[in-house]
Amino acid sequence: MNCKISSHCFHAAMVRLFICILLLGICAAQYQLWLGRASWSRLSELRVVLNTQREENESLRRTNEALQAEFNSLANNQDAIEERARRELNMVKPNEILFRIETTEEAARKSDAAASMPDVDAPDIAAGAKPTFTPKKSDLYSAPKNQRAPKARDRRQ
Repeated sequence: MNCKISSHCFHAAMVRLFICILLLGICAAQYQLWLGRASWSRLSELRVVLNTQREENESLRRTNEALQAEFNSLANNQDAIEERARRELNMVKPNEILFRIETTEEAARKSDAAASMPDVDAPDIAAGAKPTFTPKKSDLYSAPKNQRAPKARDRRQ
């Protein structure tokens, strides 16, 4: 009878141990599901990042397509080159006069930009003011490679 009780206790202890191990496994899985690297919150963060990256990729794809179309136009069409030179560089043909008409917004923008520029003829620098830049040692003591003195010859020759 004593043997039956001890084997029954042993089996009960094994069942309890198995249940504890099973509960620990379930807790570990729940931790991973809610708080770990593969959690629901991390998954939603990654979805947001993925959507942002897809939008950026789409924007870059459209930019690439526009640049490719412009390249093909410039490579295959002389008129496109002339039109771009006229528009962006204000180039004109010989004996041709260019009239540029500015809108009031463009004129105001240009005058605002000119007003915000510092006066180079009369700079507003107070006596004892700190310098606007800090020179680096490399700027002060080195010359460009093409202006450096040749290396001294080895005297052991």
